[in-house]
Amino acid sequence: MAVSKKNSNNETERLAMRLPAELKERFEKAAALRGETVSGWAKPILAEAAARQLREHEFVDMAKADRVAFVEAVLSPPAPTKAAMAAAKKIVCRAA
Repeated sequence: MAVSKKNSNNETERLAMRLPAELKERFEKAAALRGETVSGWAKPILAEAAARQLREHEFVDMAKADRVAFVEAVLSPPAPTKAAMAAAKKIVCRAA
């Protein structure tokens, strides 16, 4: 997939890719049904697909970080605070 800048004064860039002929024809038909160019038709679709992929990647990264933090907390819990110890004593006294 080739990417090239149009010029330094313009913020748009070109994206080129090789496709099987059948897929290119499907894109052209779909764009024509909406009265758009293939480029105009593809931009919002590609933008949404990229956003979805990035959200999924971010979610997986966060989920992994959460799992690591949980396992570390279970394996090496912090020492209980004085308030936590006092609350635990109250619970034990009520249960007795």
